[in-house]
Amino acid sequence: MTLIPRSLAGYLIASTVVATVLTQTLISSVFLIYQDAKFDKFEDLYFYQKIISTAEYLRSAPTATHRQILETASNDETTYTVATAPKGTLPLPDTTDAMVLRDHFGDQNVLTEERTINIKDLLWILFGDAAEVCVLTPGTAPEILASDCPFVTISVQLDDGSWLNVRTFANADISVYLAPFALSVLTSLLGIGGSVTILARKITRPLRDLSHAAEQLGRGETTDPIPVSGPAEVAKTADAFNRMQERLTRFVRDRTTMLAAINHDLRTPLTSLRLRAEFIEQDGLRADMIETTEEMRAMVDSYLAFSFQEAAEEDLQPVDLGAVLQDLTAQEPDVDLRIHDSCVSLCHPVSIKRVFRNLIGNGIKYGDRVQIALRCVEDQICLDFQDDGPGIPAQMAEEVFTPFTRLDHSRDVSDGSVGLGLSIARSIVRRRGGDVFPITNENGRFAMRVILPHAGLPAKGAG
Repeated sequence: MTLIPRSLAGYLIASTVVATVLTQTLISSVFLIYQDAKFDKFEDLYFYQKIISTAEYLRSAPTATHRQILETASNDETTYTVATAPKGTLPLPDTTDAMVLRDHFGDQNVLTEERTINIKDLLWILFGDAAEVCVLTPGTAPEILASDCPFVTISVQLDDGSWLNVRTFANADISVYLAPFALSVLTSLLGIGGSVTILARKITRPLRDLSHAAEQLGRGETTDPIPVSGPAEVAKTADAFNRMQERLTRFVRDRTTMLAAINHDLRTPLTSLRLRAEFIEQDGLRADMIETTEEMRAMVDSYLAFSFQEAAEEDLQPVDLGAVLQDLTAQEPDVDLRIHDSCVSLCHPVSIKRVFRNLIGNGIKYGDRVQIALRCVEDQICLDFQDDGPGIPAQMAEEVFTPFTRLDHSRDVSDGSVGLGLSIARSIVRRRGGDVFPITNENGRFAMRVILPHAGLPAKGAG
């Protein structure tokens, strides 16, 4: 199985998915880089400067106002408290923005502690009780925070030896942005991908109808005009196909009717010629004239029958080929039938019976026995008609399918054979998407092989 789609709809949907993912990835990457480079810098700098300003207010303001100053500095994300011991335990990271604290308080007087949020915390934060235990409201002691809440604590020592402890939410680890990114991609795919899927179906449905109708037309079937719908280009193609089908159908019908009429009209002069030949006094000349007339009559009758069959409107039906062969060979003691599989083909029952009767008759005529093997190979039906006759010379393998070609080159038409049998058989089978051709089978014996498409239906009486 290949990952590359083969249908037009698959190409459109796959290209949309790839383009959406790449676009969202590029936008998210640029946003994160810009945020880290711009927003975080100014946010951290403001945060550190606010700590310095709050410390200066506490140093210069009376002790009675310290509580009010701390409550004013605190908000839903940050709490400011004063204690005798620092909450931070680690040295402040060596960053440019953090230098403002070192420069103001000294390296030994600034401590920090941090727990950064990551992708594993998302479910707890979004669907758990994080809002209850992590949100820092003014007056809330930071000690009540759950141990897995993301936070940053900075402790700076004041002039009187006490410590200003500032606790705020931590910046998110980059992995936490995977969820919004995935959500953005998913919503884009649902929106854009859904509309592209609808559009692809609107385009490909008329194309599938056109392909199916073209396949039917190629098999000689009469099909209804396909709907003229879809985009302008597809609708124009469908309309052109309908007009082409109408012209071809009219041409074939007119040609078949004309040929049938010509063959029918030829019977009158041939009958007259046959009668006049009887009055020729010279025996040799009379016999030659009668033989020639009979040969022409047999040819005309054979082609007339074929023309009428071409013009006949025989409906397509699922045909159990094994049952047809059993009916044809029931009274033929010189025919051995081997049915390996139950095979059903969608074809014209009378026409396909004529094909089999012709091939069986040829085998009996040129050999003593005929062996027929019927089997299904994947989506095809294979029939081999093998006889013990001389076979067909390799140089004539295709020539025997030319109308009026006979291998024995005799002028005896008493058996009704004028060299149309194989050409008619191939014409009928090819109209159903199959073929007829001579082969040499695995036993080195000559056989005529018929290939037909499998209808994919169970034979009558099959379980």
